[in-house]
Amino acid sequence: MPFRQVLQTISGLSVSAEKCAPSNEARNEITRLESAAGPSTPSATQEEENVADPKPLRPLTSLNWPYVPEESAYPDPLKRDDPKPLQLPQYEAIATSSQIRKLLIEHPNLKEQLIAIDKHRGPDREYALQRALGVTRTDIERQQGPEVQLPEDVVALRALAEAVEVAVRGGKQDALGLDWDNE
Repeated sequence: MPFRQVLQTISGLSVSAEKCAPSNEARNEITRLESAAGPSTPSATQEEENVADPKPLRPLTSLNWPYVPEESAYPDPLKRDDPKPLQLPQYEAIATSSQIRKLLIEHPNLKEQLIAIDKHRGPDREYALQRALGVTRTDIERQQGPEVQLPEDVVALRALAEAVEVAVRGGKQDALGLDWDNE
């Protein structure tokens, strides 16, 4: 799956924030009611700050979605266990994931790191991805010793991989997933 397509999808995602956000009149009424009710709780103000997004989100229909091939009516039994391409609902789950958006905002170098990995092809790409995730043979041997602190980029990319996995899985807890434990 090309990372550029996923990044384009994620960077302009929207669940129509303008449709979800209250109007100015409603905000004024909420503020008036809160001031009449007394001091608001800190969690309410924090939630309000999180909702007020400085960058307006684009509608999902304006994004460049990758090609999704239709499933065959007669699937090849020899390809039954092969990895399957993502389907449109899975792309939508990635595009609307607030956890992925949060990770990309917190770690701005993730985008450049994914683009650098995406430039490689074949075995070079696999090795670049393994190196970025800290799962090459030398990385694993180094981690077998005393507690080793992983670089921030590795931790951020692993968190992004887990967030994408959660979005793609769609609540199926029985499916196999990523396991970063050294056991």
